[in-house]
Amino acid sequence: MNRFRERYKLNYLACAWAKRLLEYIDKPDSDLLDATTLCAITGQRQLSGEQLKVNSKRSAVNFFSITDKRPATTQLCVTNCQFIEKELALAKNAALLIEYVVVAHANPAFLQFSDLLVGQLHYAQVSTLLQDICKLTSDDYERTLKQLTRAGILRKPNLNVLFGDELPDYLLHSLLTQKVENKQQLIAPLLHKSQTAQFSLNAFPQVDGFRIRDYFKSAVKQGLKGINVLLYGESGTGKTELARTLAKELGHVLYEVRSTALNETKSTDDFETKYPDKERLRYLSMISNLLSSSSKSLLLIDECETIFEHACYQYSKEHLQRLVEDNDIPCIWITNHIDYLEPSFIRRFKLITEVPRPTPEDIAAICKPHFKGLSLSSDFKRTVTRVNNISPAIIANAAHVAKTLHTAYTEAENVIYETVEATLRAAGQWESKLQYQHALKFDFPLFNIKQSRSYLDDIQHALDNDSSVRVLLSGPPGTGKTAFVHHLAEQHHRELIHVKASDVLSKWVGESEQNIAAIFEAAHTDEKMILLDEVDSLLTSRESLNAHHELQLVNELLTQIESCSQPLFAATNLESRLDHAVLRRFDFKLQCTYLTFAQVLQLYKQSLGIKTVKKAEQQALAELTQLTPGDFAILTRRKQFRTKQNHRLSAITLLAEENQRKQTKPQMGFIRPN
Repeated sequence: MNRFRERYKLNYLACAWAKRLLEYIDKPDSDLLDATTLCAITGQRQLSGEQLKVNSKRSAVNFFSITDKRPATTQLCVTNCQFIEKELALAKNAALLIEYVVVAHANPAFLQFSDLLVGQLHYAQVSTLLQDICKLTSDDYERTLKQLTRAGILRKPNLNVLFGDELPDYLLHSLLTQKVENKQQLIAPLLHKSQTAQFSLNAFPQVDGFRIRDYFKSAVKQGLKGINVLLYGESGTGKTELARTLAKELGHVLYEVRSTALNETKSTDDFETKYPDKERLRYLSMISNLLSSSSKSLLLIDECETIFEHACYQYSKEHLQRLVEDNDIPCIWITNHIDYLEPSFIRRFKLITEVPRPTPEDIAAICKPHFKGLSLSSDFKRTVTRVNNISPAIIANAAHVAKTLHTAYTEAENVIYETVEATLRAAGQWESKLQYQHALKFDFPLFNIKQSRSYLDDIQHALDNDSSVRVLLSGPPGTGKTAFVHHLAEQHHRELIHVKASDVLSKWVGESEQNIAAIFEAAHTDEKMILLDEVDSLLTSRESLNAHHELQLVNELLTQIESCSQPLFAATNLESRLDHAVLRRFDFKLQCTYLTFAQVLQLYKQSLGIKTVKKAEQQALAELTQLTPGDFAILTRRKQFRTKQNHRLSAITLLAEENQRKQTKPQMGFIRPN
């Protein structure tokens, strides 16, 4: 932009404005008549103060009386300012006010000159001065500034002090380099045409895209204003692609509203502006005001939550609400975080649609074009579309990587799967294949505890009321501790964070505590239940610990448990190893125990698919007093391996082996003599 300003400093117009401003100063001081500044305004080579001999108002006016060396550029600026006045239906002579702002931005020396001159005036006289020069009434002046601000041409409706950023650089470039013959030329650098849609609305069965399309079509036909549709949902569910598809179905061009503009074929980006959301809102105002409503255009504002989040901080809430209510060009707003939008904003959208995560079948259909040319097997496509937390966007990116590497068949499958895994891991959404599996469906009557079963009703009641209940489950392995918690999560439609020691423990000092904090923060934010499995490995009694970092981990976990806002469950086979402070932090402490004889018979028949149990089998089972549902889960799994075998012949033996594993093993040592 600096090179641009060197070529288009509007020296002639800057001098003309300097002479106008000098009329309001009786005796300009030496700072105002600085030789460096005056030469820069006129575009002359640097002269000393003695060479200039400018020491009075009259000599300064004479010095500014120069010949225009760039008359074409001067005329272009004047003509374009007049065009804006006409197209925005501004007050007569408003073009002169626009010209003043343009000159101040094109010629930094004039900006400095005007700033110094303002310092010699009373602050309240600046607006009066401009009104007088432009021959505008006070009302016309204020109205013009508001209109220019609403259109996004000015940052604020106040010209008392100029900072050189009131006018967008891209607009300055347009006004000085081309004759503007229509409003669309003014905003051409802002029109980021979105990519062409690859799908039809049938590729989005999880939403009623046809209703959205028909609404847009009817509203546009009726010439309605304030046509705004909000699409919300998790990241990667296809919201942007849906917007592109809607534009294609309507025969409209979709423009993405960003905080970027093209200057001299180069793009300025968010890093070049202190307030990118303010810039984006400003550009949205310009596009909405200057883009013809007959242009068959749609505007896309992606990740719009930050715009609403910064209302009142970077711009007025009233301006944003008015923009949503009165925009001429239909807009599609997209957010992954609808909770960032206040209800007062949400109410102003005409149509609000959630875009949920598509089913594996939907994902397969959406990603079919991306898979083309990679020669992927049907089994792989089925597998990758069923990965937990997967989205069409993630698969599309992975397929792009595979195509860029010119892979196919198994090699392409490996690239796609590894890319998908890496993406989900980075987002903290990768879930290992080793997920909890129900070998036997959880059956509440088979879940035995030593305490009163009324405790179970109390826990159910707490979950029904979204209370932050804390439950410690202890007892032998296989008694159903983990299955019980998973069952409660499914029953109450709550997501469960199943935490194992490997998810927490790290070789780096301090990282284990960070992992714990992150887990509890995620549970709080997303309102998820927590299961701390094998919690004895995390909450070992502090009396047995020596290392400082181990003590820190226990302290951190105890603190998080104390302040947990969501239902929390902890399971252990070794309650005796737990720190003493653990027990008092749990509302319920359930000791899970073995199956009764009647329950053993029930599961025996259920696992083998038989109706009666022989007397010899009953006698053998009666001897096995430490059986658990987990033992019968093993029996059920064994049947899956050899389906034609008569497992009844080996069932008692298998159960006896599992029963024996739970027997207390004798300790090695010496017999004390009497």
